[in-house]
Amino acid sequence: MHSHLENAFIKIENESNTLEEAVEKWSKIRDSLSLQELKERIIKAALIELFYGTTHIRVHADTCSKNLKSVKASILAKEELKEYVDLQIVAFPEQGIFNCSEEEFKEACKIADIIGGKPEADEDREKHMRLISDIAYKLNKRIDVHIDQHDDKSKDSEFILKIAKTKVALSHLTALHYYSEEEAKELISLIKEKNASVISSPLTAFYLNGGNSYPMYRGVTRIKYLINSGINVSLGHDDIQNPFYPAGNGDMLQVLWIAMNIEKEFSPKMIELITVNAEKEFGNKNTDYIIFDAENLEEVMFTLPSRREVIRNGKVVAKSSQETKVLDLNPFEIMRKLSNFHQL
Repeated sequence: MHSHLENAFIKIENESNTLEEAVEKWSKIRDSLSLQELKERIIKAALIELFYGTTHIRVHADTCSKNLKSVKASILAKEELKEYVDLQIVAFPEQGIFNCSEEEFKEACKIADIIGGKPEADEDREKHMRLISDIAYKLNKRIDVHIDQHDDKSKDSEFILKIAKTKVALSHLTALHYYSEEEAKELISLIKEKNASVISSPLTAFYLNGGNSYPMYRGVTRIKYLINSGINVSLGHDDIQNPFYPAGNGDMLQVLWIAMNIEKEFSPKMIELITVNAEKEFGNKNTDYIIFDAENLEEVMFTLPSRREVIRNGKVVAKSSQETKVLDLNPFEIMRKLSNFHQL
């Protein structure tokens, strides 16, 4: 649901493991990339996600890029990929609206599908949120905002939810991890009242938050808590091998796997975070399918098997023919037989 494809596989070390350093390093090379280079990178990163079975991607394109190159490249990529992957383009102000160009941000919002935001990036957070709310209302577009995404108890989400007049998705919302029970219930009540949703990107949040000394906090929003409260929660891969996250390969099953471990929740219902719930947030009926080398859903979630085929509009668009063997045995068959043990 949530990706930054323009800087995928741009491997730059983040020595502090912080969002601030990641933004600084990305901004220094961002404008050196041509429109064509950005488009090709977005397309290739999307195809890698397609290989792992993702056919719908919400792309956050940096509106602070020179001449809106990131946004324009994303829109071009969307058109070229439409037969294989559905892209939604978010006008995302990585370094702020007023720190960059307000006029260019407004222009980006006109050509993008969704209005993005990042209140912390501007000195006046409320002004930032009022502007994106007004733009979304005038253009009749939904909002997907990076918000409350640090190890603190910031409450920008409350403000945007109270003023927004269109649908809102709260991306990251890691501050909820640190709220008291009373504060959490208050915000969740408001999220439900406004029919808003939450998108968590646990790989990146886990890496960028929590600090570098012990004790280290998880730095991920309350996924299970939100689900149990009736909120639509979906997951995003966010970043792939760049200053914001040094690993990953675009596989949403990896994202789900870490979310299950962080939340200590291994119910088959968790698969809905990257299927049913994501479909609700994306807004399109998904008729694409993935064929796994697995016997059941639990095996898919626990072993992350290869995708034998990815089927899009009735056509095979990705496949893997990898042979699986240990000596002359199939390791998955071994696991299946061992899993059939039932203790009396």
